[in-house]
Amino acid sequence: MADFDDFPMSDPEPEEPPVVVTPAPVIPIVDIPTAEPPPSPSQHGDDQSTFRDSPSEEETETGQSEVDSERPPSTRRKTRRKKKRLVNGVDMTPPAELLRKAEKKAKKYRSDKKVDECIAELVRCTALSRVVYGDGDWRLAEAHTNLAAGYLELRGLAPQAQQHAEMSRSILLGGVHTSHSSDTKARILEVLVNMHLILGRALTSQKKFREAEHSLNRASKVCEERLKVPGLNSLEQTDLETRVAIAQGKLYLADKNPSKAAGFMEKAEDLIKENHGEDSVQLIPVYQDLGRIEQSKGDDTDHDRAVEYFLQAHSISGVSYESGSVEIGRTAYALAMAYSASNIAEGEASAETYLEECLGIYQVTYGPHHPETLRVQDERSRLLVRMGKQEEALEALRFNLRPKMETFGEYSEEVAESHQLSGTIRLTQGKMEPALKSLKKAHMIQSNLFGAGHKKAKATQQLIDMITKTPSVAAKQTSTDSKKPHFSAIVGRNTQLGGFKAALF
Repeated sequence: MADFDDFPMSDPEPEEPPVVVTPAPVIPIVDIPTAEPPPSPSQHGDDQSTFRDSPSEEETETGQSEVDSERPPSTRRKTRRKKKRLVNGVDMTPPAELLRKAEKKAKKYRSDKKVDECIAELVRCTALSRVVYGDGDWRLAEAHTNLAAGYLELRGLAPQAQQHAEMSRSILLGGVHTSHSSDTKARILEVLVNMHLILGRALTSQKKFREAEHSLNRASKVCEERLKVPGLNSLEQTDLETRVAIAQGKLYLADKNPSKAAGFMEKAEDLIKENHGEDSVQLIPVYQDLGRIEQSKGDDTDHDRAVEYFLQAHSISGVSYESGSVEIGRTAYALAMAYSASNIAEGEASAETYLEECLGIYQVTYGPHHPETLRVQDERSRLLVRMGKQEEALEALRFNLRPKMETFGEYSEEVAESHQLSGTIRLTQGKMEPALKSLKKAHMIQSNLFGAGHKKAKATQQLIDMITKTPSVAAKQTSTDSKKPHFSAIVGRNTQLGGFKAALF
């Protein structure tokens, strides 16, 4: 609003004495909605009323702007002031309302794959839960469990996840949690299952298999106890049992026990088919794990069966996702690796086909310089070498070298691998000098990164020594050394020591 000094002045009026106004004491303002009455319990459930009380950021930006455009300016300013309850510059929003907003933001950031923002909101939820509910409440344990799941699933930080899961366990097992409704009891048991589940997965990631087995067995037993709660949601219960079975299968797969791992994964497969259908996307990781379990059997591996599992996962991905999506590229890459490791006739040709499919999707989605695209390029080059297409593999390595340098750096492990693979290919072709040149570049990078005593640098040095001992390279090295002058062309043999000053005296 413009100041009064900006308007033309009219005839002067007699001045009135100033009125002294005594400031009233500051009283916290409580917002009372007057535009429409609050919804009654019969019209909305608890979740819907909570959602209306604490709208998300997108609703505030879009919905509030539409309402503001229909109101006069003075009303708009008042509405904007109500977004924050400030008293003497202090935000007086109740902690319970802040907790609801933080929980909604954490869910939104997780769905948008904003890892740092999601972790920050989960930390805020944990602090606010302690303020709202107290130190010994089961809802504080739930907040710690959610934070542990965020650390494990979003960042892969197993020690942090273990720490928060153990804090949740101490809260749940150290206090008395009474409930007067079956819904609350079911939720408390769900928190207990999730706590044991996250703890078991975190211990599995750290290869603490016996402790992880104990924790996951506890999760399975609590799942069975939860079935006794009346009025239970059967779909939620089945999903919980599926997650526990998958975690147990992954545990025994990492512990190299394929028979037990296959049993739990097949149980998860049956549960998903029963509740979500035979074309559910939840079956994709289960089929891929079943394929890996089959591949881990060593001499008893049935490669045909393993490839069949990966092929089923890729088929579901092709039906469930749009053409050219990243999910299809990932299942195509896993299927290509399965074909590459199999003994099936024409398996390498099929592997090349699916690798090219994955590479085409990644180049369009990520670009040629993305680490995922470069990883697929490397696998394709190795596959071409096994297929006997050395020149095509060398061409792919040369094409891939410059993007690798720009992405990882000139002195990086990825660039050293390209030089080493190129030198190995030249060595198999009998081209000793180009092979020696590439291997020396790889050895220089490996020595700078890991040290000359590292196993990778030692292996490369052994190849270099083997090449230098061959007659052709050794003869050329001897002739080159014989052509070198035995003295400097600039400084003669009889030059006195001490340089320029010594010559003067």
